[in-house]
Amino acid sequence: MTRTGDMAQPSRVEFRTLDGVTLRGDFFQAAGTGVPVVVMTQGLTLLKEHYIPDTARRFQAAGVSALLYDHRGYGSSDGFPRHQTNPAQQAEDYHDAVTAAGSLPGVDPARICVWGIGHSGGASMISVADDPRPAAVILNMPFISGAMDARGFPDGLLAAAWREREAATRAGSWQPSYVRVWPDSPENARGTGEQPLLRGEQPYAFITGGLARSEAAGTPWHNKITLQSFYHLARAEPRDLARKIKQRALYIAAVEDPLTATVEDHRAVFETMGPNATFAVVEPDHLATYFGEPFERSVAVQLEFLRRVFELG
Repeated sequence: MTRTGDMAQPSRVEFRTLDGVTLRGDFFQAAGTGVPVVVMTQGLTLLKEHYIPDTARRFQAAGVSALLYDHRGYGSSDGFPRHQTNPAQQAEDYHDAVTAAGSLPGVDPARICVWGIGHSGGASMISVADDPRPAAVILNMPFISGAMDARGFPDGLLAAAWREREAATRAGSWQPSYVRVWPDSPENARGTGEQPLLRGEQPYAFITGGLARSEAAGTPWHNKITLQSFYHLARAEPRDLARKIKQRALYIAAVEDPLTATVEDHRAVFETMGPNATFAVVEPDHLATYFGEPFERSVAVQLEFLRRVFELG
């Protein structure tokens, strides 16, 4: 793993996965030695610059370092195909990010917390279920079920993914096709033109602000995801692994969450977990918790959990 920069600002880091892919990110180093570290990455199609540095800085100020990185195939990280989401592969990459985090300056490798949100929350749920090394996990409004997700896919999407797979297998080569995820204009957000996977003015405002941040950092982002991603998403069932999680866990659900599941569905998954898990509900909805007072309330719950688990002053 390589690292550049100083402690005052996040430093750029890169590390290699077991299969040799280089992933890149930012390290927010807290003062002191032997400090805990949170391993963080963003949700569906999103990058490390898309709002989660706000959370990382709060952790850093509280004495907890944070490693943020881009998923393989996205942003600063290497990997082919580009713009493909596979929760099982992302869970594997979390393993290697944990390895990298444990060797960062000032970090106590026995005090690592894995953090995920939305679809990365699902990947983190899969990852920690079989990784004995992390001491804790924060499941922030996680993706819990591909079967549930697939009910909201546009008609014919999964059938198209299977046709593409068959054609590529017969041809002996694959050129991925893509699906647009976020609205790309105010008019599109209001229902004009071909509709993306996520619809409405709130997703448009969210991704517009996020894109300004990644552009300022010089990190490339594209509004698309491979068609094969929907095969990988539909077959993933993180909720089936929740019962295996033995780490100290904070499970957060939003009162309204059209992107993952209802509070009741999240609570049902939480109730399969052991006595080391805590459940919290935040208001008002998934995307709103990135900003303003909803963000403050959500990050306060997470900080209280980290202080308790890692016995911070």
